[in-house]
Amino acid sequence: MGGWHGKTGKTNDMDTFSALLDSVYESATDPDQWRVFLEGLASTLNAKSGLFRVVDERTRTLRTGIYHNLDEQLQAAYQQYYVSQDPIVEALTHAPDVYVAPGEAFLDSRAYRRTEFFNEYARPQDNYYICGGLAMRNAEFTIKFGVQRDHRSGPFSWDDAGFIRRLVPHIQRSVRLGHLLRVADARAASSDRALEAMAVAVILLDEQRRALTMNTKAEAMLRDGNDLTQRDGILRAGNTANAATIEQLLSVVTQRARAGGPAAPEAALLQHPADAPQRLVVALPVTSTQRHFLDPWPSANVALFICSLEEAGLLNREVLRRLYGLTHREAELAIALSNGDTLTEIAGRWSVSTETLRTHLKRVLGKTATSRQADLVRLLTGKPWNLMSDPSAAPRALGRTEVH
Repeated sequence: MGGWHGKTGKTNDMDTFSALLDSVYESATDPDQWRVFLEGLASTLNAKSGLFRVVDERTRTLRTGIYHNLDEQLQAAYQQYYVSQDPIVEALTHAPDVYVAPGEAFLDSRAYRRTEFFNEYARPQDNYYICGGLAMRNAEFTIKFGVQRDHRSGPFSWDDAGFIRRLVPHIQRSVRLGHLLRVADARAASSDRALEAMAVAVILLDEQRRALTMNTKAEAMLRDGNDLTQRDGILRAGNTANAATIEQLLSVVTQRARAGGPAAPEAALLQHPADAPQRLVVALPVTSTQRHFLDPWPSANVALFICSLEEAGLLNREVLRRLYGLTHREAELAIALSNGDTLTEIAGRWSVSTETLRTHLKRVLGKTATSRQADLVRLLTGKPWNLMSDPSAAPRALGRTEVH
């Protein structure tokens, strides 16, 4: 297993974000990659450590944990005892099913530092500040995750939480796909139900690009035929505008799978009609040496994910520039608005007039094919108001539009 090779403290660097996504999706077929992901996330956010925990909230028991740079003996003690005393678990019990925030947002810092948990478990590891929350909750368990800083590094910000939040949908998909691919002895019907649990269209392809199985979202997309279709049993682009893009994407990933790795994903943005949502396609190679892919998919070669950009939530300056052709200033404006700043606040911070910003905003709206500021925020942030427990923390632009 290789370690993290990305950059430190670079949350706006596209290569860093892409490397983190690689680790997330590689973890679907190689669970050891979750530790590489945690190492990378901690490095990116100037944190000392990171963790995933699968916790049963009803019994307050730990099912499993994945850790980076945390004391092994204290992790064993956590499973045996401290999980039942963990104020973080208690604080997140009533949080939304997906929630990410700095620790100060859901913990009373003074009360927390008086607890047995902090003084006997967190403090000996120098875990003074945390950022994280819930990646997933279902009827059986929750997946809690986060990163930690020591007392010298200072607390995390909401920008740090926002960076983590952009990764949550991808973590969810990788976890679900990883589970799906490790139930090789289950009946095909059970596997189909696992695919149906995913919130995006999923297609598993063989080496000839024939669909071995898919969920109902993917079936509906193929019937529609606008983005993807099947001809002679082979998956193809639904229109000539996307033919070269899909061909290159599948060729690269199929060859990578045939060669036995690396299990790194590739992504492409599809062209679309004016009245249709923009689609993002992510393809993950499945190498034949991995024993996860036994029956019911004996020859699965590529796992294909298709979602709208609204579902993906791409809030990154370099990503926005590449996808929409925005200038640096336009991308910065789009991100600032999506973070809840008003034009007046941004104008004061940048020392420009609001009229200048309105001109920039109109260009952004045109390039992203949105007609209102609220629509722009919704597109770029992937519905962040569903990820926050405090309604007052939701982007303020959703409640008012400054461009008419």
